[in-house]
Amino acid sequence: MTQPANRRRITLADVAGEAGVSVQTASHVISGNMNVRLPEATRERVRQAAIKVGYQPNRIAQAMRMGKTHMVSVWMPVDRMVMTYLRMLKEITKHSQKDGYDTMIVGLDSNFAYNAEGRTPFQWPVDGVLGADAGRAMRKFRENPANDSTPVVVLGQEEYANGDAVGWDVMGAAKAATENMISKGLRNVIHATLPWVLADYPREQRRRGYSQAMEAAGLEPKLVALEGESSREVEIRAREWIQENGVPEGIFGFTDSVAIGFARALLAEGVKVPEDCLIWGFADYPESEDFRVPISSVRVPVEEIVETAWTWLIDRIENNPGDSRSINFPMQLIERASSQRH
Repeated sequence: MTQPANRRRITLADVAGEAGVSVQTASHVISGNMNVRLPEATRERVRQAAIKVGYQPNRIAQAMRMGKTHMVSVWMPVDRMVMTYLRMLKEITKHSQKDGYDTMIVGLDSNFAYNAEGRTPFQWPVDGVLGADAGRAMRKFRENPANDSTPVVVLGQEEYANGDAVGWDVMGAAKAATENMISKGLRNVIHATLPWVLADYPREQRRRGYSQAMEAAGLEPKLVALEGESSREVEIRAREWIQENGVPEGIFGFTDSVAIGFARALLAEGVKVPEDCLIWGFADYPESEDFRVPISSVRVPVEEIVETAWTWLIDRIENNPGDSRSINFPMQLIERASSQRH
């Protein structure tokens, strides 16, 4: 079989030749240099020529020449299918396209995000980093002084030099959801969470908010760790737990999937929701509203979070504002049938 000949790399000279301009003029247009006066018709001719010949700018060379890549790296875990991350990516993409930036997704797993001995994500030249649930990876990244000059914005509450933090009040929302059930006379309210959360994150904010609400009411917090994170996996474990421990009066789930899984288990055991047990979830997944007993949940203000984070990151890239900034957005309680009694 005949092998295809190696394709010659397309250069700025090819673009310039197709457009009928000098290489220098083609370079000014392709790099977006608006400090040089050129007719818009010339700029458009160069752009169309670049498309026609298939020119792709060399980002590394561009970064060395201009000091910018117009690339932002987005770090977030990929070993958990979390709807909030997908919503964030959608909003980040919207803002990056509007402002002329490309995004590079760095998927974090236990070797990056959660393991203290894990390695730092390999990093191509980028203008800045947005990190969601990436605290340990970001700390390791900052251990290398060479990375101090890279602007970062954390979607969370960690603080870094040359960086900002945009968070949301998880603990306050968890406390409010738990107080909602306590205010209706419930005393046996459990928090259904995940084993790795209890083992590795003693100060996890949902747990803290739930515990504070229970203790303030003179009640004992009850943390129930269930293996698996899909509603089907939770249902299997929850049925076993219910058969051994009985039916609680209320449940606050780590996510909507956990809450739905517990609801499925209760209904399979003949328990009525909300008549016999109230349920709150977390993160307002689409399926929570569509479940046969619509699940009350806590909504993450993704649009406001990402808009602020993106604005701050671009400001840090372009203007180097200096002092770190932080904000913590309130979350919205969405009450549905699963926590309402008439």
